Amino acid sequence: MLAFYQVIQSIHNSFLDVFFILLSFLGSEPTYILLLAVIFWNVDKHFGFRLAVLFLTSMTFNGLLKTIFHTQRPIGQPGVRSIYLSSATGNSFPSGHSQGAATFYPYVWQRWRRQKVWRGIGIFMILGIGFSRLYLGVHWPGDILGGYLFGALIVFGFERLDKVLFKLSISLFSKLLLSTGFPLLFLLVYHTREGCQMIGFVIGFTNGYFLEDTFLDYQERTRFAPSLLKTFVGLTLLGLWVWLWHSLTERYFWIYLPVLIIGGLWTSFGAPYLFRRCGWEGPLKKKGIATIRTTGRTDQT
Repeated sequence: MLAFYQVIQSIHNSFLDVFFILLSFLGSEPTYILLLAVIFWNVDKHFGFRLAVLFLTSMTFNGLLKTIFHTQRPIGQPGVRSIYLSSATGNSFPSGHSQGAATFYPYVWQRWRRQKVWRGIGIFMILGIGFSRLYLGVHWPGDILGGYLFGALIVFGFERLDKVLFKLSISLFSKLLLSTGFPLLFLLVYHTREGCQMIGFVIGFTNGYFLEDTFLDYQERTRFAPSLLKTFVGLTLLGLWVWLWHSLTERYFWIYLPVLIIGGLWTSFGAPYLFRRCGWEGPLKKKGIATIRTTGRTDQT
């Protein structure tokens, strides 16, 4: 294993260091949250919701698996050069970066399956992000393969579940109850800083989506300039909200739970409401015929 590392890291130089640090950063959770927000606010909110639930669930399971396997990273091993250590928190197996990429991009292919460029970008990101973790010396090869395997299994299971669960006709109260109670069960075994972050955002985002779908029916598609403005304002306010509580969350990580619940609610309900009030929402028209706004949606979840 160490010989394998020595072969990989024998090619290192300053340019490759910067390149693989950047690639690894693109495989981190803040990048995915940005992409999820862009899709939800500007492209397809229903697909964005499913993608967010899938990705956040996968990352929650990743943290749970790390806790169960409790594998040490290669950091500090003789002959292993480890850099960008700020991205290497927690245990080693399976790699969260690899699992995230193997979850996010294959599901995106389902939405844009006819556009081969997205498939090419996805394959590059999946393989590149996994290799970057080896180059940076923060994961074992088995961690990368394990991340790919669990990511693929979660996507496969989610697609099967999606055909049944998301098409059930249940009341709003039941949706809110399930989207709050089920994630909270994870805290019984995943009561860590990362667990509070992920579970909090899942609860807020899913509850906000069901409220938006029932009471708001936000129209996400807009021209480039309004889309850019929506993304900038929405992410800036989300970032400021999380930063406001930074000092407290550093001392008491459980505060992340209510902070991220509100952050998730903002992403799927608060921001779309603001966009409507500011006139940044897409036009409520279809094939040149104005449609009538209704209070509530029961045809999609």
